[in-house]
Amino acid sequence: MDRFRATTATVKGQTMRKAVALVLLLPFLANAQNASQQIDGHVLDPHGAAIPHATVILRNALNGIAQQTETTNSGEYRFNAVASGEYILTASANGLASATRSVQVKSGPGPSSADIKLAVATVEQNVTVVSASRVEELQQDTPLPVDVVTQQRIQRTGYENVADVLSELPGIVTRNNSSFFGSSEEMINGVPSADVLVLQDGLPLVGARGINSGIIDLGQQDIGRLDRIEVVRGAASALYGTDAVGGVINLITHEPTHPFEGGLRVSGGTLGAFDGDLDLGTQFKKLSAFTDLELHHVNSYTLIPGDESTIGANNQRYDGMVKLSYSFSPKASIGYTVNAYHDNATGKNTDSTGTSASGYDSATSNDSTQTHALVGDFAPTSTTVIQTRLYEARYDSNSWSNPLNADNSVGAQFDYGNLYERYHRADATVSQQISSWNFLQGGDEWVQDSYRGLNRIVGNDNGQQITTNDVWLQDRIQPWKRLIIDVGSRYDHHSLYGGHVVPKVGLVYKVNDHWTVRSDYGKGFRSPTIGELYYLLLHPEYGYQVIGNPTLKPETSESWSVGAGYQVNRFSLDVTLYRNNLNGLINYIYAGFPMTEADLLALLAQYGIPPTFGALPFTATYVYTNVDQAYTQGINLKGSVLLTRNLKVDAFYAYVDPYSITDKQTLPEVSRNSGYVRAEYVSRKLGMVANIRGNFSDKWLLATGDHEQNYALWNLYASKDIARGIQAYGSIDNLANSRDSLLSQTPPTYDRTDYGRTLRVGMRYTFPHE
Repeated sequence: MDRFRATTATVKGQTMRKAVALVLLLPFLANAQNASQQIDGHVLDPHGAAIPHATVILRNALNGIAQQTETTNSGEYRFNAVASGEYILTASANGLASATRSVQVKSGPGPSSADIKLAVATVEQNVTVVSASRVEELQQDTPLPVDVVTQQRIQRTGYENVADVLSELPGIVTRNNSSFFGSSEEMINGVPSADVLVLQDGLPLVGARGINSGIIDLGQQDIGRLDRIEVVRGAASALYGTDAVGGVINLITHEPTHPFEGGLRVSGGTLGAFDGDLDLGTQFKKLSAFTDLELHHVNSYTLIPGDESTIGANNQRYDGMVKLSYSFSPKASIGYTVNAYHDNATGKNTDSTGTSASGYDSATSNDSTQTHALVGDFAPTSTTVIQTRLYEARYDSNSWSNPLNADNSVGAQFDYGNLYERYHRADATVSQQISSWNFLQGGDEWVQDSYRGLNRIVGNDNGQQITTNDVWLQDRIQPWKRLIIDVGSRYDHHSLYGGHVVPKVGLVYKVNDHWTVRSDYGKGFRSPTIGELYYLLLHPEYGYQVIGNPTLKPETSESWSVGAGYQVNRFSLDVTLYRNNLNGLINYIYAGFPMTEADLLALLAQYGIPPTFGALPFTATYVYTNVDQAYTQGINLKGSVLLTRNLKVDAFYAYVDPYSITDKQTLPEVSRNSGYVRAEYVSRKLGMVANIRGNFSDKWLLATGDHEQNYALWNLYASKDIARGIQAYGSIDNLANSRDSLLSQTPPTYDRTDYGRTLRVGMRYTFPHE
């Protein structure tokens, strides 16, 4: 790390880091301290009776730092050692709506008393998020729009992976489609997956984004370990750096809250689907531990009668996570997380070499990921928090094909390739509350990413490597109770592209207890990935090759959003208008079919690609280039209504206008209109939940120039409590058996890979049961 800084840091970067260090040290030099006070009170039900064992959270309105406790048998709570300032008090209990109120803690002797009364369930619950501004805050207090899928909502779909869950969030595209080569692509408000950052607990997931069209396959991310999924819509580069041009998807894993807790889930269904999940956790004294182990299997399928070519692969996946945390004192804790999965996929392809007696080839791929994160949290003063993180992630992939003989035995292996990604990261963040209305954060991040592999990257096993070193600042200002202002900036220094600065500013204004308005402006920056720079995929047997381009320039963007939210008792409504200006979008294009070696050299020279990359003549050639000046703009509209105490309806509509100014045409793979509606019935008395959910998508332009047809998918879910902690559930997905209309043509073909109607049944056991 020191050698990197010595050889690559510019004078500008050094000057800015000194400025950051000075700003962060000023509060220490001033030794800003706030006097400690006490807050106490009671939690009451709608009739004024005390509620025992209710959960009470006290959250600093400025910096988001929270404390949690539980009421006594007499419904009383107490927080000690509370610094002066504005706080948000939230209380919740089973069967009732959570409630919030503000509490002003002033300097001087004497406790602050605040009772809080809970009402019958309302349409929305208060949800805490961390992804929009890197501090804990209520969802309605974020300048960037954030969608939250809670653990409860995840469970009430019956789904087993993140891609399926997010497919029910309009404007967030995670669909298995043949044009995506089987991967589940993330896309936020029309901004492509290469410009969307996918995190787990705030740290990037790896999966060779530069090789796989910028996609992190969310179909391989399981839901058993998750407390919630947060989706930030809009430019987040100032906070998260490169890749966060269009937004962020953050998978938040479970934190234990009981001395001993856990669960077991087993389900199965159509296509031989089997899914098993076991998790155990503890929060005991100074130790917190959580373990999640999962097994998933599904059989392959075909779509065209008489054609054995696999659409969905035969897939087997093993997944595990261990998460540990130990608090040495209230001012110091350390945590360690290890996460791993192994995925095996097999299927059939139409014979490509002419050597297969059966007319088909078998294809096999193995993917595995291991990540290790070491996190230290320290609070040297009552107004200062320091976090340090060390993170290593590795992704290994290999694939090959074999011709199938007439008896389905395999012939000689061909088309072997492998890829190994190694990602290392070290970062530190200092958070300082300077006064009751000003919260300052800043940090330094160092990242090293390297790829190597046969028939995947220039240099094969020697590979390629890039490093970045970023510093960032964010100031969260609350000049008065109803106004929050976020300003920030990041300086990114790339080993190939030098320095780049991206600013942001956001505003939240609470008009009254029902209306909130927000706006946000930010710039984005994405440097080309190693794959886009140095990709080398040679497929002469399939007649094509994909070549990276070391002359690529970084992508840049400007994003605006403005929105408003309204909530009152049983009704809520939220609307957001946005626009993203995208410059220098990186994509691979068809460059030509060189018939001779001289034609190949001329083609490579046209794009600045060295002849030493190893491209082949007599092959359809695709190269990466900066092709587009484009924009996406649109509106997101969502609302909920609680029709009765047991019946709730919510809906979401997303419109996006995706346009390439360069090509003067619509951007491909983006549906202009998409929507979602859900009606859910919950009977606590009967221990029953049932919902029906509809997803709608307008037709969209494919990369081939054709249009995929519009469609609607209806899904049904129901669950019933059997005994204490035991629940049976079932789901029917694609209830109306919607399939691509092209399958009915002669000869049949398809753009959409939906198998059709599928069924699933399962059992859950959780303890302790609440």
